[in-house]
Amino acid sequence: MGADSDAYSEVVKASPDDIIAAMLDFDSYPDWQSGMLECTVKERDEQGRGSLVEFYVDAKIKKIRYLTRYFYDLDDGRFGWDYVSGDLKECTGRYDLVTQDDGSTAVTVNIETEIGFFVPGPMKKLIRDQSLKNSMRDLRKRVEK
Repeated sequence: MGADSDAYSEVVKASPDDIIAAMLDFDSYPDWQSGMLECTVKERDEQGRGSLVEFYVDAKIKKIRYLTRYFYDLDDGRFGWDYVSGDLKECTGRYDLVTQDDGSTAVTVNIETEIGFFVPGPMKKLIRDQSLKNSMRDLRKRVEK
């Protein structure tokens, strides 16, 4: 089994600052991210942002716990995470935020995952696609006014 990559983009009717504020409020994830059972910040960086974050999610076929290390390049509208440990073999991702002329923000997420247990290819793709779309839908609900 190798890692699977995917990307998803949408324009969100909110500023990059509003999107970043929502995305970095890890403690609130179970309140607004569907499938998120728990989200715990284990360490924070010198600016108070989550740097080591543990997730426990209902991935439909199995509940999965994993730990990620976040990095930030917010001046360029980027942040992301690298996999540290957990029930997966790999889970890395990057967000890119680009302000649009109308004040909205193009949000792109790129992920690479390897779940580490057998799931038929078409089902893996369906779960990954739904997860990306649902995550973006939940973000839009959280930040759009």
